[in-house]
Amino acid sequence: MRYTADFETTTKVEDCRVWAWAICNIDNNFETEVGTDIDDFMWQLRDSEGDSYYFHNLKFDGESIMYYLFTHGWRHIEDKSHAAPRTFTTLISDTGLFYSMTLYFDMKSNKPFHYVNIYDSLKILPFSVDTIAKSFKLPISKLEIDYSAERPVGYQLTEQEKEYVSHDVQIVAQALKVLFDQGLNKMTQGANALYDFKNMFGGDKAFKSFFLY
Repeated sequence: MRYTADFETTTKVEDCRVWAWAICNIDNNFETEVGTDIDDFMWQLRDSEGDSYYFHNLKFDGESIMYYLFTHGWRHIEDKSHAAPRTFTTLISDTGLFYSMTLYFDMKSNKPFHYVNIYDSLKILPFSVDTIAKSFKLPISKLEIDYSAERPVGYQLTEQEKEYVSHDVQIVAQALKVLFDQGLNKMTQGANALYDFKNMFGGDKAFKSFFLY
């Protein structure tokens, strides 16, 4: 399955933590789930198997995920050939651009471990969530909340906040669904453009024949 995901974090430097998260099922009528604790989000991932999650600006949300992993006994590995339970890989450029993460969870379904992929939807749709909603003429729009409001540990979301974080993941999910249905499911906008361009020549083989031989 494929999902969009999003974190909302506190704005205090001395107390920076996730106070809300949401996921939206891209492949199943944009079903949405909302939570308030990164521990619960990680359990959501653990219950997945081979699923993909798309964060819009993974550099921001990915740092929260990596902080959680490093403070909960996980180990970063350079290559998936060294994968084991509670290890993870990252694809991050030397300039700090986040592309993907793969998390390897412990035993599930009688297997030694299983994995979950995390991608950056901003690399596919390099626009703000508000612009995406307007450009795709979606039936929902980007909402607003007070980011600076006090949200202590154990804070319960208001209905407005639930709607806000739900709209964010639903907007990106609906836009990605449009692209995925066209076969544009590569990791970046550039890779999708190349794929589409090759199809204009009848596929990869015809493209190589025309340009490389």
